[in-house]
Amino acid sequence: MIMASYPAQSLFPGFFRRIIAAVIDFILIALVWLGLGLGINFLPLPGENSITFVALDLSKVFIVFLAFIGYFTLLEALFGWTLGKLIFQEEVVTLRGRRPTLTQALIRTMFKPMDMLLLLSPLLMSPKNQTLGDRYARTLVINRDAGVPGIIVEDRYIFSFKKIIGILLLLVSLAGLGGGLYFLKTYLPEIRSVSQAANAHFMRLEKGKQLNNNYQAAYENASVQVRQKETLEQYQQKLEGNQVLDLVLARRNEIKFNKWTFIGEDEPLAAVVYGQLENIYNLEINLAKEDNQWKFVAGQFILIAPE
Repeated sequence: MIMASYPAQSLFPGFFRRIIAAVIDFILIALVWLGLGLGINFLPLPGENSITFVALDLSKVFIVFLAFIGYFTLLEALFGWTLGKLIFQEEVVTLRGRRPTLTQALIRTMFKPMDMLLLLSPLLMSPKNQTLGDRYARTLVINRDAGVPGIIVEDRYIFSFKKIIGILLLLVSLAGLGGGLYFLKTYLPEIRSVSQAANAHFMRLEKGKQLNNNYQAAYENASVQVRQKETLEQYQQKLEGNQVLDLVLARRNEIKFNKWTFIGEDEPLAAVVYGQLENIYNLEINLAKEDNQWKFVAGQFILIAPE
């Protein structure tokens, strides 16, 4: 049985209106993102036998997060709409047809990332076209010219076309989330390990310099590739008097790694760690995995050209 105070509307025009309205709103958030100089390559970037991860500037991401929270929460609490909803004559109301409170608007906003990750499947699987945020905030999105829907009773065991599409989207989103969790579980420990290995090598170089340019500890901990190409004496001669290395070692704790590329088909066998020393040098550190440990292979410092 369906009780409603407005004529029944087709699902998909309303569904697509909400998607387009959301796209308009997220374009505004994207302008803030790009305006702060943040890139779009923060997801894993697969290549030929390799995968690359790029770190985000968390301080700038926090500013975008505040803009995201403020934009959706304040506009929906004060007016019941955002720019995207206003264009399509839609508004957010409570189940009693009133404007949502600040708390309700905040709850809707906090659930938006999850709704997007689930490809809006909760909306299609809801009798009142509610997202997860709507359900927990007890709100609805309605056409401004329509009334608030009454009580809707839907048999949860009947698989309508709407529910089937929602279930398919849910399965696709869960598969994507599963892939994302796999990458996190596989590569987050490796990112930490290669970063620690690069830092440990610099630490050994720093101690070696303090011991009258005795870099034996760094040499012995380097990869087999290094020890096969040059002797300890050759290795030390290469490092002695290297003014760039002197500067890097003097400011070793200021190095920030921001990009990691792993190479290997079944498991990472090699890695390249990229970093920066303020706006002076870009660093590129090559490592190899030997006996389940990351070992230094080579490194270079590239002077950043002044703008």
